[in-house]
Amino acid sequence: MSTAKKALYAAVGAGDLALEQAKTLPKRVTALPTTIRNSASDLPSKATQFPSETLERVSSVAKSAATRVDKATIKARKRGTKQFTELAKRGEKLVKRISRSAPTKRAIEQTKAARSRVKAAATSVRKASRANGQAVGAAAEAVVEQAG
Repeated sequence: MSTAKKALYAAVGAGDLALEQAKTLPKRVTALPTTIRNSASDLPSKATQFPSETLERVSSVAKSAATRVDKATIKARKRGTKQFTELAKRGEKLVKRISRSAPTKRAIEQTKAARSRVKAAATSVRKASRANGQAVGAAAEAVVEQAG
């Protein structure tokens, strides 16, 4: 599959995923006050542990920062590639499902029929225009002959 096609499918897949996530939003928003309340009750105990934990974390992170950054970059790249591929597959499935659906097939047939009717109408208008031009020319000749 070409990169451009894969990118298009990934965009469609991302839109589909966003729509799916948006459907769950009301439920998550409704549960948010409970989640916040539960987290807030843990704050005093976490606050007392914070200074000592922070010093330990800073020391640990400083010692292995370069290695961790390299590993994180590699992981992020792999995860991004995997997600892009999954979105492309999701988008491709959606596009195929839509293109195979009965309403889509009806729309395509109706479009073909409409295109044919428009082409026929354009031909009729072109012929009528020529006929009118010839009639006007004949009428003008007749007027000139009578005035003559």
